Amino acid sequence: MLQTGDRLFEYEIVRLLGRGGFAAVYEARDLMLNRRVAIKQLLLEKTSHQKSVRRFVQEARVAADLEHPNVVTVYGLRAKKERIYMILEYLPGGSLQDMLKQRGALPKNEAIKLITGICEGLGKLHAKGIVHRDIKPENILLTADGRPKITDFGIAHVPQAAGGMALTQAGFQPSTVICSSPEQFRGEKLDTRSDVYQVGEVLYHMLAGRHYVDINAIETQAETLGHNLKQEVKLYMLIEKAICKDPPAGLPALRKKVGGLAGVIEKALSKRKEDRYEDVLDFAADLWAAQFDPTVGR
Repeated sequence: MLQTGDRLFEYEIVRLLGRGGFAAVYEARDLMLNRRVAIKQLLLEKTSHQKSVRRFVQEARVAADLEHPNVVTVYGLRAKKERIYMILEYLPGGSLQDMLKQRGALPKNEAIKLITGICEGLGKLHAKGIVHRDIKPENILLTADGRPKITDFGIAHVPQAAGGMALTQAGFQPSTVICSSPEQFRGEKLDTRSDVYQVGEVLYHMLAGRHYVDINAIETQAETLGHNLKQEVKLYMLIEKAICKDPPAGLPALRKKVGGLAGVIEKALSKRKEDRYEDVLDFAADLWAAQFDPTVGR
């Protein structure tokens, strides 16, 4: 792990921004260009090296090729002493998750503006046949003026025509479980409608102030069983039911709060992918149209 004050290439480490199972991200200062950057370090000791390095390189290539105002910019890849680093733009606004923790539910207009930017970034991905597979508030970063940028393409499905390295396994859909689409949870083949579902989750969270699945309530139900194995099985079954079968319990209350927007969210969160928006930009267009519906907000 890098420490504050460490020198790495032409960068000086300022602080650790976050650490996950496979990577750590630091704020750093570019000593040559006098600007702040983010440095993502692959934690090789936590991974099977060859495939993890290939996925890390693929992630950098995907982001670098997109060149979109709603996608995080990659400046380069560097290696040193069997370590590999991705150099990215630094975004001072933090993550959407940070914002939601601090502010709770957002005003309708602000939520729609953020989601529209996310949809425009995803539209660029989808045009290349790329499925992100892990859209969630933690993976949306914000510029100083609040513009959203999609990050973390580590588990994206990337076709070979878009520079993919044949890393996707059939039946294996890595993601944050609670943020999975129904077909992702079941390990089925994914297309762009899975990302539409996850964007619908993010919008619900922004307007309601919480995720559509009440994980605390589910855990409480599971704890009524004394045996640990039975508790784990019960928890899995309850999560499966919430993601794959039950409509969001809070949707009626949300409908009273935001009016016609709730219908757009409901379509995006359809359990059957055939009932969802096929195009994430159509989803965004309906959100803007719903703002001018006289029933919205009543």
